[in-house]
Amino acid sequence: MTVDDSRSGTAHDSARARSDARALGQAVIARGGVRHLVDAGTPVAVFLVGYQLFGTGPAVAATLTAAALLAGWRLRRGDSPKVVTAALAAVTAYSALVLFTGEGRAFFLPEIVGCAVLTVAFGATLIRGRPLSLLVCQRFQIEPSDVDKPLIRKHRRLTAAWAVMWALHVLILLPLYAADQIAALALGTTLLGKPSVLIALAASWLWIRKR
Repeated sequence: MTVDDSRSGTAHDSARARSDARALGQAVIARGGVRHLVDAGTPVAVFLVGYQLFGTGPAVAATLTAAALLAGWRLRRGDSPKVVTAALAAVTAYSALVLFTGEGRAFFLPEIVGCAVLTVAFGATLIRGRPLSLLVCQRFQIEPSDVDKPLIRKHRRLTAAWAVMWALHVLILLPLYAADQIAALALGTTLLGKPSVLIALAASWLWIRKR
């Protein structure tokens, strides 16, 4: 390979990387990335401020009020009632856990447990030889039912990436929970929640489309 060929290849790779980055950004925005960040962060921010200023009881009351108002706004905007109800139920369950334990950090415990369960779920399917990402794609008819070895290898890498992502969530959030760092937990769960999952979904879609 000549120097010119090498430079041409490098330029091509750089252009392709920029194109993939733009496509990823557009996919995240198209799927409501900013809105999801606001929706996910609002109850957490309200809880954090309420807890720091007034304690668990007022924080839970303020959080449930904010979640109910946000749910009403989502419904008026035309969001799915099932999705809205599930989100409101989750905030209610988190708040109930705070009241039950009397600890502010308990608000973030379900997030950590959920990430741990997902880590095991994705990792276990790798051991079984049926990558979870492939099963999900087949369920939604994104991938065919009859697959070859290259496609399985591709989904093994994709499933491993998801397992690592969920494991990183646990490794970051669990020490903060153990140290009772509620402000850091609020920031971590907001950034590592819907936004990171949305980015991972968009990146996975781009990866699946490459043949």
